[in-house]
Amino acid sequence: MGKTDVYESDYLENAEVFADLVNGILYQGKRVVKAQELSEQDGELRSVSGSQVKKAVRDKVRLWKGTILAVFVVENQTKVDYHMVIRAMLSESMAYDKQWKKLKSQSASEKEVLSSDEFISGMGKDDRFIPVITIVVYYGTDKPWDGARTLYELLDTEGMEEEILPFISNYQLNVFDYHDYEDFGQFHSELQSVFEFLRYSNDREQLEKRLTKNREQYEKLSGQAKMLLTQLTNIKKIPDVGEKQFRGGEFSMCKAFEDMEKKGRIEEIIETGREFHFSEDKILERLQKRLNISIEEAGAYLTEFDKEHSIIHIL
Repeated sequence: MGKTDVYESDYLENAEVFADLVNGILYQGKRVVKAQELSEQDGELRSVSGSQVKKAVRDKVRLWKGTILAVFVVENQTKVDYHMVIRAMLSESMAYDKQWKKLKSQSASEKEVLSSDEFISGMGKDDRFIPVITIVVYYGTDKPWDGARTLYELLDTEGMEEEILPFISNYQLNVFDYHDYEDFGQFHSELQSVFEFLRYSNDREQLEKRLTKNREQYEKLSGQAKMLLTQLTNIKKIPDVGEKQFRGGEFSMCKAFEDMEKKGRIEEIIETGREFHFSEDKILERLQKRLNISIEEAGAYLTEFDKEHSIIHIL
Protein backbone atom coordinates (compact mmCIF):
# COMPACT_ATOMS: atom_id res chain seq x y z
CA MET A 1 0.00 0.00 0.00
CA GLY A 2 1.46 3.37 -1.05
CA LYS A 3 1.81 6.38 1.23
CA THR A 4 -1.22 8.15 -0.24
CA ASP A 5 -3.30 4.98 0.04
CA VAL A 6 -2.51 4.86 3.75
CA TYR A 7 -3.84 8.40 4.23
CA GLU A 8 -7.01 7.53 2.29
CA SER A 9 -7.56 4.35 4.28
CA ASP A 10 -6.87 6.01 7.64
CA TYR A 11 -9.28 8.82 6.82
CA LEU A 12 -12.11 6.33 6.41
CA GLU A 13 -11.51 4.94 9.91
CA ASN A 14 -13.98 7.62 10.98
CA ALA A 15 -17.36 5.85 10.97
CA GLU A 16 -19.26 9.12 10.41
CA VAL A 17 -17.19 9.87 7.31
CA PHE A 18 -17.50 6.29 6.05
CA ALA A 19 -21.30 6.33 6.44
CA ASP A 20 -21.54 9.73 4.74
CA LEU A 21 -19.41 8.47 1.87
CA VAL A 22 -21.68 5.46 1.31
CA ASN A 23 -24.86 7.56 1.61
CA GLY A 24 -23.54 10.24 -0.74
CA ILE A 25 -22.46 7.78 -3.42
CA LEU A 26 -25.17 5.12 -3.28
CA TYR A 27 -28.19 6.95 -1.86
CA GLN A 28 -27.82 10.51 -3.22
CA GLY A 29 -27.24 11.89 0.26
CA LYS A 30 -30.20 10.23 1.97
CA ARG A 31 -29.05 9.07 5.40
CA VAL A 32 -29.74 5.37 4.93
CA VAL A 33 -26.58 4.06 6.60
CA LYS A 34 -25.89 5.22 10.17
CA ALA A 35 -22.39 5.30 11.64
CA GLN A 36 -23.49 3.38 14.75
CA GLU A 37 -24.75 0.53 12.53
CA LEU A 38 -21.28 -0.14 11.10
CA SER A 39 -18.77 -2.60 12.52
CA GLU A 40 -15.19 -3.54 11.61
CA GLN A 41 -14.47 -6.25 9.09
CA ASP A 42 -11.21 -7.86 8.05
CA GLY A 43 -10.17 -6.62 4.63
CA GLU A 44 -8.09 -9.67 3.70
CA LEU A 45 -9.50 -12.52 1.61
CA ARG A 46 -7.90 -15.86 0.81
CA SER A 47 -9.06 -18.55 -1.56
CA VAL A 48 -7.32 -21.92 -1.35
CA SER A 49 -7.71 -24.58 -4.02
CA GLY A 50 -5.22 -27.41 -3.64
CA SER A 51 -1.77 -25.81 -3.65
CA GLN A 52 -3.10 -22.60 -5.24
CA VAL A 53 -3.67 -19.66 -2.88
CA LYS A 54 -5.30 -16.46 -4.05
CA LYS A 55 -5.19 -13.40 -1.83
CA ALA A 56 -7.01 -10.07 -2.06
CA VAL A 57 -6.70 -7.15 0.35
CA ARG A 58 -9.54 -4.65 0.30
CA ASP A 59 -8.85 -1.09 1.44
CA LYS A 60 -11.73 -0.58 3.87
CA VAL A 61 -14.52 -2.94 4.84
CA ARG A 62 -17.49 -2.36 7.15
CA LEU A 63 -20.36 -4.66 8.13
CA TRP A 64 -23.73 -2.91 8.16
CA LYS A 65 -26.33 -3.87 10.78
CA GLY A 66 -24.52 -6.91 12.06
CA THR A 67 -24.96 -9.80 9.68
CA ILE A 68 -28.25 -8.75 8.10
CA LEU A 69 -27.79 -6.38 5.21
CA ALA A 70 -24.48 -5.75 3.53
CA VAL A 71 -20.73 -5.54 3.56
CA PHE A 72 -19.51 -2.22 2.19
CA VAL A 73 -16.10 -2.36 0.58
CA VAL A 74 -14.36 0.90 -0.34
CA GLU A 75 -11.38 0.73 -2.70
CA ASN A 76 -9.31 3.91 -2.93
CA GLN A 77 -7.71 4.73 -6.27
CA THR A 78 -5.40 7.63 -7.14
CA LYS A 79 -4.62 6.14 -10.54
CA VAL A 80 -7.06 4.63 -13.03
CA ASP A 81 -6.96 0.84 -12.78
CA TYR A 82 -8.17 -0.40 -16.16
CA HIS A 83 -8.88 -3.88 -14.82
CA MET A 84 -10.81 -2.60 -11.77
CA VAL A 85 -14.03 -4.27 -12.97
CA ILE A 86 -12.31 -7.67 -12.96
CA ARG A 87 -10.54 -6.93 -9.69
CA ALA A 88 -13.81 -6.01 -7.96
CA MET A 89 -15.60 -9.05 -9.40
CA LEU A 90 -12.84 -11.33 -8.16
CA SER A 91 -12.73 -9.87 -4.63
CA GLU A 92 -16.53 -10.08 -4.33
CA SER A 93 -16.46 -13.68 -5.57
CA MET A 94 -13.81 -14.48 -2.96
CA ALA A 95 -15.93 -12.78 -0.29
CA TYR A 96 -18.91 -14.98 -1.14
CA ASP A 97 -16.64 -18.04 -1.27
CA LYS A 98 -15.45 -17.19 2.27
CA GLN A 99 -19.08 -17.04 3.44
CA TRP A 100 -19.84 -20.34 1.70
CA LYS A 101 -16.96 -22.08 3.48
CA LYS A 102 -18.28 -20.80 6.79
CA LEU A 103 -21.77 -22.15 5.97
CA LYS A 104 -20.24 -25.46 4.93
CA SER A 105 -18.38 -25.74 8.23
CA GLN A 106 -21.50 -24.85 10.22
CA SER A 107 -23.63 -27.36 8.33
CA ALA A 108 -21.15 -30.12 8.99
CA SER A 109 -20.99 -29.38 12.73
CA GLU A 110 -24.64 -28.51 13.41
CA LYS A 111 -26.49 -31.17 11.38
CA GLU A 112 -26.24 -34.82 12.30
CA VAL A 113 -27.48 -35.96 8.91
CA LEU A 114 -26.93 -34.13 5.61
CA SER A 115 -28.97 -34.80 2.51
CA SER A 116 -27.01 -35.70 -0.62
CA ASP A 117 -27.75 -32.23 -2.06
CA GLU A 118 -26.58 -30.49 1.14
CA PHE A 119 -23.44 -32.62 1.23
CA ILE A 120 -22.54 -31.80 -2.36
CA SER A 121 -23.47 -28.10 -2.06
CA GLY A 122 -21.89 -27.52 1.32
CA MET A 123 -25.00 -25.56 2.33
CA GLY A 124 -28.72 -25.91 2.82
CA LYS A 125 -31.48 -24.85 0.44
CA ASP A 126 -32.50 -21.95 2.72
CA ASP A 127 -29.00 -20.70 3.57
CA ARG A 128 -28.29 -17.16 2.36
CA PHE A 129 -25.23 -14.97 1.86
CA ILE A 130 -24.60 -11.43 3.12
CA PRO A 131 -24.59 -9.06 0.10
CA VAL A 132 -21.25 -7.46 -0.77
CA ILE A 133 -21.22 -3.94 -2.22
CA THR A 134 -17.97 -2.53 -3.59
CA ILE A 135 -17.45 1.21 -4.03
CA VAL A 136 -14.43 2.56 -5.88
CA VAL A 137 -13.49 6.10 -4.82
CA TYR A 138 -11.24 7.73 -7.39
CA TYR A 139 -9.04 10.48 -5.94
CA GLY A 140 -6.84 11.05 -9.00
CA THR A 141 -6.07 14.67 -9.81
CA ASP A 142 -4.36 14.14 -13.19
CA LYS A 143 -7.50 13.27 -15.14
CA PRO A 144 -11.07 11.97 -14.72
CA TRP A 145 -11.69 8.22 -14.49
CA ASP A 146 -11.49 6.87 -18.05
CA GLY A 147 -11.56 3.16 -17.26
CA ALA A 148 -14.39 0.70 -17.72
CA ARG A 149 -17.35 0.87 -15.34
CA THR A 150 -19.07 -2.32 -16.57
CA LEU A 151 -17.96 -5.76 -17.70
CA TYR A 152 -19.53 -5.19 -21.13
CA GLU A 153 -17.05 -2.37 -21.77
CA LEU A 154 -14.17 -4.83 -21.43
CA LEU A 155 -15.57 -7.47 -23.79
CA ASP A 156 -14.65 -7.72 -27.46
CA THR A 157 -18.07 -8.39 -29.00
CA GLU A 158 -18.00 -6.03 -31.95
CA GLY A 159 -20.59 -7.06 -34.52
CA MET A 160 -21.93 -9.84 -32.28
CA GLU A 161 -23.48 -7.83 -29.44
CA GLU A 162 -27.03 -9.14 -29.94
CA GLU A 163 -25.86 -12.75 -30.15
CA ILE A 164 -23.53 -12.65 -27.12
CA LEU A 165 -24.33 -9.94 -24.55
CA PRO A 166 -27.86 -11.15 -23.59
CA PHE A 167 -26.24 -14.29 -22.16
CA ILE A 168 -23.58 -12.53 -20.08
CA SER A 169 -24.28 -10.91 -16.70
CA ASN A 170 -23.08 -7.30 -16.91
CA TYR A 171 -21.15 -6.54 -13.73
CA GLN A 172 -21.58 -2.87 -12.74
CA LEU A 173 -18.75 -1.07 -10.95
CA ASN A 174 -19.77 1.61 -8.43
CA VAL A 175 -17.20 4.29 -9.22
CA PHE A 176 -17.25 7.71 -7.58
CA ASP A 177 -15.19 10.28 -9.48
CA TYR A 178 -15.44 13.84 -8.12
CA HIS A 179 -14.66 15.14 -11.63
CA ASP A 180 -18.25 14.18 -12.56
CA TYR A 181 -19.74 16.75 -10.16
CA GLU A 182 -19.92 20.53 -9.89
CA ASP A 183 -20.95 20.54 -6.22
CA PHE A 184 -21.14 17.96 -3.46
CA GLY A 185 -24.34 18.65 -1.58
CA GLN A 186 -25.04 14.93 -1.34
CA PHE A 187 -22.43 14.76 1.43
CA HIS A 188 -23.21 16.06 4.92
CA SER A 189 -19.80 15.70 6.56
CA GLU A 190 -16.50 17.40 5.75
CA LEU A 191 -16.35 15.14 2.68
CA GLN A 192 -18.22 17.95 0.91
CA SER A 193 -15.20 20.24 1.36
CA VAL A 194 -12.66 17.47 0.68
CA PHE A 195 -14.14 16.59 -2.71
CA GLU A 196 -14.77 20.25 -3.57
CA PHE A 197 -11.12 21.10 -2.89
CA LEU A 198 -9.98 18.19 -5.07
CA ARG A 199 -12.45 19.07 -7.83
CA TYR A 200 -11.12 22.62 -8.19
CA SER A 201 -7.50 22.10 -7.10
CA ASN A 202 -6.31 22.65 -10.68
CA ASP A 203 -8.48 25.74 -11.17
CA ARG A 204 -7.02 28.30 -8.77
CA GLU A 205 -9.61 30.98 -9.51
CA GLN A 206 -12.55 28.65 -8.87
CA LEU A 207 -10.90 27.18 -5.79
CA GLU A 208 -10.37 30.64 -4.34
CA LYS A 209 -14.07 31.44 -4.86
CA ARG A 210 -15.12 28.19 -3.16
CA LEU A 211 -12.76 28.72 -0.24
CA THR A 212 -14.09 32.24 0.25
CA LYS A 213 -17.71 31.16 -0.03
CA ASN A 214 -17.37 28.13 2.24
CA ARG A 215 -14.62 29.41 4.50
CA GLU A 216 -16.36 28.32 7.71
CA GLN A 217 -16.53 24.67 6.55
CA TYR A 218 -12.90 24.68 5.45
CA GLU A 219 -11.76 26.16 8.76
CA LYS A 220 -13.39 23.18 10.53
CA LEU A 221 -11.59 20.50 8.50
CA SER A 222 -10.00 17.80 10.61
CA GLY A 223 -6.24 17.34 10.65
CA GLN A 224 -6.68 14.02 8.83
CA ALA A 225 -8.68 15.68 6.05
CA LYS A 226 -6.04 18.40 5.62
CA MET A 227 -3.25 15.86 5.50
CA LEU A 228 -5.15 13.80 2.91
CA LEU A 229 -5.65 16.90 0.75
CA THR A 230 -1.99 17.93 0.93
CA GLN A 231 -0.97 14.41 -0.08
CA LEU A 232 -3.40 14.18 -2.98
CA THR A 233 -2.64 17.65 -4.34
CA ASN A 234 1.12 17.28 -3.79
CA ILE A 235 1.45 20.15 -1.31
CA LYS A 236 4.77 19.48 0.39
CA LYS A 237 5.22 22.72 2.31
CA ILE A 238 3.11 25.66 3.47
CA PRO A 239 4.62 29.12 4.11
CA ASP A 240 5.06 29.90 7.83
CA VAL A 241 3.92 26.39 8.86
CA GLY A 242 6.54 24.23 10.57
CA GLU A 243 7.09 20.60 9.61
CA LYS A 244 5.55 19.28 12.85
CA GLN A 245 2.44 21.44 12.41
CA PHE A 246 2.22 20.44 8.76
CA ARG A 247 2.42 16.71 9.49
CA GLY A 248 -0.24 17.06 12.16
CA GLY A 249 -2.60 19.07 9.97
CA GLU A 250 -2.36 21.97 12.43
CA PHE A 251 -3.01 24.79 9.99
CA SER A 252 -5.86 26.64 8.32
CA MET A 253 -6.60 25.29 4.84
CA CYS A 254 -7.87 28.69 3.71
CA LYS A 255 -4.85 30.57 5.03
CA ALA A 256 -2.56 27.90 3.60
CA PHE A 257 -4.09 28.45 0.17
CA GLU A 258 -3.86 32.22 0.51
CA ASP A 259 -0.23 32.02 1.64
CA MET A 260 0.64 29.69 -1.24
CA GLU A 261 -1.09 31.97 -3.72
CA LYS A 262 0.80 34.95 -2.33
CA LYS A 263 4.09 33.08 -2.45
CA GLY A 264 3.31 32.05 -6.02
CA ARG A 265 2.77 35.68 -7.04
CA ILE A 266 5.98 36.72 -5.26
CA GLU A 267 8.01 34.05 -7.04
CA GLU A 268 6.48 34.94 -10.39
CA ILE A 269 7.39 38.64 -9.97
CA ILE A 270 10.95 37.87 -8.87
CA GLU A 271 11.55 35.17 -11.50
CA THR A 272 10.27 37.50 -14.24
CA GLY A 273 12.55 40.24 -12.95
CA ARG A 274 15.56 37.93 -12.93
CA GLU A 275 14.73 36.69 -16.43
CA PHE A 276 14.71 40.25 -17.82
CA HIS A 277 17.73 41.26 -15.74
CA PHE A 278 15.86 43.91 -13.75
CA SER A 279 17.83 45.68 -11.06
CA GLU A 280 17.11 44.70 -7.46
CA ASP A 281 15.50 48.10 -6.85
CA LYS A 282 13.11 47.59 -9.76
CA ILE A 283 12.14 44.12 -8.52
CA LEU A 284 11.50 45.54 -5.04
CA GLU A 285 9.37 48.28 -6.55
CA ARG A 286 7.26 45.77 -8.50
CA LEU A 287 6.78 43.63 -5.38
CA GLN A 288 5.72 46.68 -3.36
CA LYS A 289 3.17 47.88 -5.90
CA ARG A 290 1.65 44.53 -6.91
CA LEU A 291 1.34 43.15 -3.40
CA ASN A 292 0.58 46.50 -1.74
CA ILE A 293 3.31 45.99 0.87
CA SER A 294 6.10 48.11 2.35
CA ILE A 295 9.55 48.24 0.79
CA GLU A 296 10.90 46.49 3.91
CA GLU A 297 8.50 43.54 3.40
CA ALA A 298 9.44 43.39 -0.27
CA GLY A 299 13.12 43.23 0.70
CA ALA A 300 12.42 40.39 3.14
CA TYR A 301 10.59 38.43 0.42
CA LEU A 302 13.42 38.94 -2.04
CA THR A 303 16.00 37.81 0.51
CA GLU A 304 13.95 34.72 1.37
CA PHE A 305 13.51 33.88 -2.32
CA ASP A 306 17.24 34.14 -2.98
CA LYS A 307 17.96 32.00 0.07
CA GLU A 308 15.50 29.27 -0.98
CA HIS A 309 16.88 29.24 -4.50
CA SER A 310 20.49 29.45 -3.35
CA ILE A 311 21.16 32.66 -5.28
CA ILE A 312 24.44 34.32 -4.29
CA HIS A 313 25.09 37.90 -5.33
CA ILE A 314 28.74 38.54 -6.10
CA LEU A 315 29.71 42.13 -5.47
